[in-house]
Amino acid sequence: MHNDRLNKLRSQMAARKIDAVLVTYMPNVFYLSGFTGSTAAVVVTEESSYILVDPRYSIQAREECKGTEVRDYTSGPTISAAGKLINELKPTTCGFEAGDLTVASHRLLRRTVDERIKLRSTSGLVERLRAVKDSHEIELIRRACEIVDNTFTTITREIRPGLREKDVALTIDFTMRKLGADEVGFETIAATGANSACPHHSPTNAILQFGDLLKMDYGATLDHYNADITRTICLGKPDDKQREIYQIVLDAQIRAIEAIAPGKTGREIDAVARDYITSKGYGENFGHSLGHALGIEVHDGPAFSKSSDIVLEPGMVTTVEPGIYIEGWGGIRIEDDVLVTDTGYEILTSATKEFIGI
Repeated sequence: MHNDRLNKLRSQMAARKIDAVLVTYMPNVFYLSGFTGSTAAVVVTEESSYILVDPRYSIQAREECKGTEVRDYTSGPTISAAGKLINELKPTTCGFEAGDLTVASHRLLRRTVDERIKLRSTSGLVERLRAVKDSHEIELIRRACEIVDNTFTTITREIRPGLREKDVALTIDFTMRKLGADEVGFETIAATGANSACPHHSPTNAILQFGDLLKMDYGATLDHYNADITRTICLGKPDDKQREIYQIVLDAQIRAIEAIAPGKTGREIDAVARDYITSKGYGENFGHSLGHALGIEVHDGPAFSKSSDIVLEPGMVTTVEPGIYIEGWGGIRIEDDVLVTDTGYEILTSATKEFIGI
């Protein structure tokens, strides 16, 4: 698996006339080597790959990184060790991840690497490979989706007026872990009443009141892959306005999902939902993008937005999450995880989207 990924990276390197590449962004290090520790660097050449670790991770790296040569370093920062390895390998040109390397780290790398070796900034080399998931990655995301689906079924039996937002978030997190998640994907959003108008709201001591909306956005990580879901419910019987806006959001989401197919661009899919919401008079109340890529990271890259030029390919996994947010009233968002298939799409999350009143 990792050899396939390395060979695809080498094809990218050859197209850009790069003899070696230094990978320092840890999600990319994991993707290429399988290493799950917190600090390392990978150097890939036309024929070989190396991972640099300090003694804390030597045994772990040798167990996890089959097919990649493990090099230990015992002093100095990782960048210095990488620079020394690059000198040993003597490439003509070595790429580095410009989006990850700080100015200070780049200066140290330049001081360490022989001046005859050209350092070239790169952007998105590994990320482009990560955008299209293989069958193993898709299976892990499916399993993570099962966890978030089952979590919703479980917690809706426990939520009631009188709880705090923090109580709801804690219950969600505990339930995901109990159902098999390795960790939560991000800080769980539990937003009630007027707080639900904030797209990214951190849970507070606000009390769930009868008649209020409750928006819940949460994610589960399983074997380093993520699921991400949002559901909005009502504490009690929804009123007419709540039902109206919920239906607009749901219809916008369904229309966007049904438009997903290989060859479509991110902005085309975004426009389907955005134009529909605008036609109903709430365009100014939908301020964020329609969705993001999903994988090793919860935000695994761009996907659907007004400016997205991403061209959909089979194997891409993305969220679809339109919302309407009205200050002082509240907000409704519905989010699912969707796989792009050869012929269209497959929805990976299956928790009910019926407008539940608790």
